[in-house]
This record gives sequence, C-alpha cells and structure tokens, in this order.
Amino acid sequence: MISIENLTKQYGPQIILTGADLFIGPYDRVGLVGANGTGKTTLFRLIAEQEQPDGGEIHFDAYNTVGLLTQESQCRLGVTVREEMRSAFPEAETAQTEIERLSDQLAYAEGHAQNTVLRQLAQAQTDLEMQESHTMDARIGRVLHGLGFKTNALERMTDEFSGGWQMRIAMAKLLLREPDLLLLDEPTNHLDVAARKWLENYLEDYPGAVFVISHEPQFLDKVVDRIVELDEGKLESYTGNYHQFQRVKQERREAQQAAYDRQQRELERQQEFIDRFGAKATKASAVKSREKQIDKMEKIEAPKNAAKPITLSFPPAPKPAQEILRLRNVTKKFGDHTVLLDVNVKVNRDQRLALLGPNGAGKSTLLRIMAGVETPTDGTLELGHNVVTGYFAQHQAEALDPERTVLQEVLHGLDLQPEGAARNILGRLHIRGEEVYKPVRVLSGGERSRVALAKFLMRPANFLLLDEPTNHLDPASRLVLQEALKGFSGTLVIASHDRPFVNAVAQEAYNLEGGILAEERLSLATSSKKKK
Repeated sequence: MISIENLTKQYGPQIILTGADLFIGPYDRVGLVGANGTGKTTLFRLIAEQEQPDGGEIHFDAYNTVGLLTQESQCRLGVTVREEMRSAFPEAETAQTEIERLSDQLAYAEGHAQNTVLRQLAQAQTDLEMQESHTMDARIGRVLHGLGFKTNALERMTDEFSGGWQMRIAMAKLLLREPDLLLLDEPTNHLDVAARKWLENYLEDYPGAVFVISHEPQFLDKVVDRIVELDEGKLESYTGNYHQFQRVKQERREAQQAAYDRQQRELERQQEFIDRFGAKATKASAVKSREKQIDKMEKIEAPKNAAKPITLSFPPAPKPAQEILRLRNVTKKFGDHTVLLDVNVKVNRDQRLALLGPNGAGKSTLLRIMAGVETPTDGTLELGHNVVTGYFAQHQAEALDPERTVLQEVLHGLDLQPEGAARNILGRLHIRGEEVYKPVRVLSGGERSRVALAKFLMRPANFLLLDEPTNHLDPASRLVLQEALKGFSGTLVIASHDRPFVNAVAQEAYNLEGGILAEERLSLATSSKKKK
C-alpha cells in the first residue's frame, strides 16, 4: 500500500529523518512511538503530502486515499454538525447536486435532449446509490454516538462546542470518509473512557490500514499489532503490541550490551598483546596482524544509557490554612445550558483528589471555578488563608507566547530568574543545550506541552489544580510530572482520563456526571467508598 524508502527531512541543523524505510500493507495496524519532538507528526505530514521530503521516496498505489487527523482542530466553524458530517461524503453531495440540476433541466427538455437528460439523470442516481446514501444518516449517527455526542448534536453549530469536542467532530468526519490509510495523531487526547473504548473497537474492524501516533500504552495494546519507533531519524519496526515492543527492545538492549562488553574485552586483550610485544622485532608480524584485525573489526556501539532516576520538587510556598477551599451551592450555566448544578465541596489541606466522569460532565468548568478564572452563575467560592493556587489548564500549551524563546517563556513573570533551575527542569523534559533558545512558534505540539509543563513546575504553589495534564506528553515526560506530583507536599485536585496516572498521584476521587457532584468520595487505594 505505502512504501517509504531512504526518506530524509531536516529543518535547518535539526535532522528529523535520515535514511528512513517503512512498509505498511492494506490492513496493517501500526503504532508510531518516540519521544516528543523526534518528528512523528512530521512523518505523518510527509505521508499526507502536506510537506515534501528533502530526499527519498514515498510510494502509494495510485487508487489509495489517505486521511490525516492532526493535533490541531480541523473542524469547520459556522456550520451545523450535520453539515460537517455530510461533507465527509463529497461524491454523494456532488451526485445529489447533479440530480437536482438535471431534474430542473428535465422539465424543459424535449425530444432527443430529453433522452440525453434522462440518461444523465439515471447515471447520477446510480452514482448516489454507490455512495450508499440511504445509510448515510445511520452511519453518521453511529459514529457520533460512539464518540459521545448526544442526539441533538446534529443541529447544533460547530462553534458551540469546546476545542476538545471540535476535535471529536473532526475525527468523526475522518472516520466516516474511510480513507484506505488512516493517520491518527494522538487521537485519544480528548476522549473519555467510553469514547476511547468505542474507538478501539471501531479501529479493530476498520476496512483499511491504521497508522497511529500515541503515548497511551493501553490504547496501543488494544489497537496495533506492530510498533514502529522513530529514534535519531531512523524507523525501527517491532512485531507485536506496545508491551511486547518494550520487552523486545529491552532484550535487544541487553544483547547489545553483552556483545559490546565481549568486544571490548577482546579489544583489550588484543591491545595488551600489541603493547607488550610491539617493540620486539620477532613479534612484528604477529603485532601487525592483530592491528589489522582491530582495524577490520566492525565496532559495536554501546547501548544508550538508561534514564536516570527523576528527582524534581516544586518551589517552596507558605503553609496554608487547614481549609483550602469551599464551594457552596455552586451552579454554572452557559445560556440555557446548565453545566454544574448546586455543587458543594470542601477541600482540606494535604488532600489529593481526582475528578472523574465523562467528557462534558463539567470537570473543566469546576476546576476553572476553583482556580478563580470562571465565575459561578450562583453560589460562592471561599479560599483559605495563605492559599497559593497553581492551575494547569487542558490547553495550557496554546497559551504560550510564540515569540518568546523556550527559556524566556518558562521564566516569564517570575520575580527571580533562576535560569539554572529552569534549565534543569527543561533538561529532565529532554529540552537541552541550544534548544532552550528556540522560539516557541517552531516547536511541535508535544514540545510545547513540555514547555508548558516546565513553566508550571517552576511556579510556587500549595494548591494545584490540573486539567488533563498528561495530554500530548510522551511516557518520559509523563513520568517527570508523575514523580513531581508524588513528591508534592501540598493539596491537589486533578481531572484526568489517564487512570494509571490518577492512581499514582491521587488518593480519593469524586465522580461528576451531568453537572452533579457525587456525595461520596471513592478511595483510589482501596476502591471503597466513604462519606465526606
């Protein structure tokens, strides 16, 4: 289906791909992994012909179609969801327009002209039937329902939906198009558990090839049967799902280390002989022979060093009051739509709470009210004495100033300018050396997420509010955040669909659904419930 040969791509001095090779068959399920900033999205854009390679070739079968879901919204604004969904079937729309045109023309045609119009009309009707237009609405409804949309969504304007829901609209449209090769760039970032499960099942039966970028091991385990790793410009294929890839990669690393150690011992033995007998004329021939052996020997590279333990801590903040926050009878409406209804909650010092629930339940709105960036329609917010809030929004990376450098953005607004501390955190997030002087505007989506995370970690706070903080983060960066939060000595409220992450950093959870907060808390450690 698609064959990539000796592909090269670079931006200035940064090499993205060098001599990369890959083949994807008609029904393959392939996951693309690698650290943020290695070029995964660039590879997808090259395949989709949105960018051109510097060298090498990408071969397609002539009749194949490619569809790309990016990390940025591809949803048209100013149209209804129904109109946007129907635009996924341009051939059907063209055929329907042609039928209407020919029907109008038929009313005035006579004789031979009438016969011509009738033949053209029959062909247009056949073209429409080939698009299975009679099942179009059912297909649209099935996909939208699977992705979590309510039945009235079709008549709503796309502008009315949040950025995350607009991403779902774009995904629904792409899935309905059914291209032969489906390119999905981090498709689970804005999906709750139910929608993610539906997508896993949908992709299992998808009638084409699927190539997906994801940092979600569980998702990759369910969806793919081959992993391609992009590392230092090369593409390396591994048969199996993500956990099998991790096991095989570790086995290869251990084998490479063993082979490297054996070769180093042999080189030391040969060099010892050369050093010992190099000055003796009687051994000159043997010494020369061993020197030639060393020169001809294909040197084995040492495997990369394993990641060092991560030790990060938040800057010190004052000790707050025992009661951090209290919401009393908080209701939030947008127009006629009620997002939160009569919410009462108290957060005490050192509590570590998670907000669970489906997309659209009101978790982000509740966090914004807690952070003071959203005002409730009714009810009150009370913040305790000496509480210093740190708020990490779901789209935090989008708020970065594109004209600042990475280092300038991380330090912006701080009274002190601890460049060493900023460089340390950025280094932990794999942004090192001259990379800290890059302007934010040239960064990939994953790199921007890491910069936003570094900026967040630099701010002193004793009360942290985090909204889907692991979106767009690769496993290494996710671990940096996880370990930092585990070592955080203050109070934490987090909304996330990443359950392993939530279980690692939170101790209790509230369930929020339909704008109503449950009266009971769930203990994440024991899965038992206890009263507030």
